Amino acid sequence: MGVIPEAVYRLVEKRLRGRGKQIRKAEEAVARARAKATDISAPSGSASGSSRGGKPESRVERGVIAIARAERRLEKVRKWETVFRKMDEIFPPESNEGYVAGMIYGNGMSQADLARFSGCSRQTIKIRQDRYVVRAAFLAAQAGLIREEVMADGDTDQKG
Repeated sequence: MGVIPEAVYRLVEKRLRGRGKQIRKAEEAVARARAKATDISAPSGSASGSSRGGKPESRVERGVIAIARAERRLEKVRKWETVFRKMDEIFPPESNEGYVAGMIYGNGMSQADLARFSGCSRQTIKIRQDRYVVRAAFLAAQAGLIREEVMADGDTDQKG
């Protein structure tokens, strides 16, 4: 769809498909990072703190960095979930767009299968899907989840 860059569209779709798993996975990653950081059986590394290359050698430093990264990821995933909850309010499951999004992203149906199942044309399904994804992209951008330069030029390396 030409309203938003293809990279942004794909990013939103990826987040929608993984919606149910992302928070749990991010919380598990935080728990693993915390457990690893406090594991006294792990080698402690250098007593000097940091190596010349800027890589932390201390187990404590590595642990703190790993925890911080995992917590930032969890925070980002929670922001995405906030966007999707807003989308549930804007397009509830009984709305055309909410139904299409639920069947495609929640149940894994293809547009063609959903068109046959619902009795709508594939084009109608695509239009409803596009409305949903574009609105989600704008909400995500508003929440700071999509970088401005990606919205401007469609950089395919976006890691939202």
